Amino acid sequence: MLHQHDIDILNCIYKNSRMASDCIKQVEEKCDDGEFRNYIHRQQEHYEATCKELKNEIENSGAEVEQIPKMETAMAHMGISMKAFADDSLNNFAKMMYNGTNMGIIDIAETVNHSHNAGDETLKKAERLLSREEQYADGLKRFL
Repeated sequence: MLHQHDIDILNCIYKNSRMASDCIKQVEEKCDDGEFRNYIHRQQEHYEATCKELKNEIENSGAEVEQIPKMETAMAHMGISMKAFADDSLNNFAKMMYNGTNMGIIDIAETVNHSHNAGDETLKKAERLLSREEQYADGLKRFL
């Protein structure tokens, strides 16, 4: 049985991965640069796989998978649409993705730092994802 801190971390990672996947799909539709689209599409596939894995793990532990509030999702999509309407340059899309990635890093790091009773396996998962997120952010820099 997982401790509540494990569930908190797994749900945080799940929600961040779900938001990232959904937002990437929207950015992909709006951006014309093929190299950038390919780069973020690989990220999106990773986030989808992460969501699926974590959803199963959380449900198998008997806990409930937390969903992103609809208002939060709507605000993110509206923000992307407005920013893309104002500036549809590759630089702007890369900035949006970079900022979103950093928001996810901050959210996950905060959750991990406040979950002192989480198990080693959960902490390792979080660290792997944080490392991957940092790699994604570094990779986005070339598009800025």
